[in-house]
Amino acid sequence: MRLLIFIILFSNVSLGIEYKLLLNSYFNPNRLVFRLYKGAFECSLLGVIVPFYDSNNKCINKNFKKMSNLSIGFFQNNLDLEQLYSINIKNGFCVVKYKNLNLNEEVIKAGYGVVNRNGVQDSEFLDRLLYLQNLAIENRVGLWNSFYDEMECFRDSY
Repeated sequence: MRLLIFIILFSNVSLGIEYKLLLNSYFNPNRLVFRLYKGAFECSLLGVIVPFYDSNNKCINKNFKKMSNLSIGFFQNNLDLEQLYSINIKNGFCVVKYKNLNLNEEVIKAGYGVVNRNGVQDSEFLDRLLYLQNLAIENRVGLWNSFYDEMECFRDSY
């Protein structure tokens, strides 16, 4: 199992190969689980952090659980379990593509996540995410509409 994950990571980094994997779970939108032969592979979206209820978050208030549920709802409405997704691994994080869309960008554009600069080495990709986040803020879409203060706190944490 570890050998299979190593082969996927190595070939992805050295050869730029994208893998098609079945999505198994998105209970925690920050840790997507993809099915492998005899096991699973977990990854976080590169450049994206989604509000998810966690006692370690300094922005927690009574609304944060609602925000978590709305974030999960976004994934339920936009991702299909047992569907193949293209996965490209960068610095241990995933760039996920489906239906000719980049999920990392879609989450930010729809206002259900904030930009996480950790691990992003591609400045063009980071600039694109920051641009999409600014559009989401300006247009008050997704969680930026009803939970602006919480999203500001969450954004400033990353």
